[in-house]
Amino acid sequence: MKSMRAYWPVFALIFLGCSPAMRRQTSTSSLIARAWAGREPPTTGRGAAVARFAAGQVGKRYCWGGVGPSCFDCSGLVQRAWRWAGVPIPRTADRIASSLSEVPLSEVRTGDILWWPGHVGIYEGNGWMVDALDTPHGVVRRPAVDPRRALRPAEGEVFRASR
Repeated sequence: MKSMRAYWPVFALIFLGCSPAMRRQTSTSSLIARAWAGREPPTTGRGAAVARFAAGQVGKRYCWGGVGPSCFDCSGLVQRAWRWAGVPIPRTADRIASSLSEVPLSEVRTGDILWWPGHVGIYEGNGWMVDALDTPHGVVRRPAVDPRRALRPAEGEVFRASR
């Protein structure tokens, strides 16, 4: 009996650690949930071209300051994809965020730019994105989890090309 008392704290931690009250809430991205529900908005030809260009870069390596064709950083990939579709945009994630029109996350469509502090990627549709993630991973296709903002160049918007 005395030996069972010594193990009681271990058992309590095991059982309390598994109780519903102790479980963390996991976040499902609104973009992924929207895709599962079949509520993707239609894209434009330009947005589809941006997403196709970005998807064609998957597997290339990441390099800081890279604008292609053999390696990219996150904003270099986004800038090159939009330029390929005929729209010059600013070079860095911060300039992209401060220059482009913001889109409500509920209205994100294929080709839009997803933004996190210091990082950007291209929304591919159906809850997926393409981005130049980091040195170990390079350009990848992955779930579009919880972007802070979404951005889209407005029709006719022109930016001074910058590197």
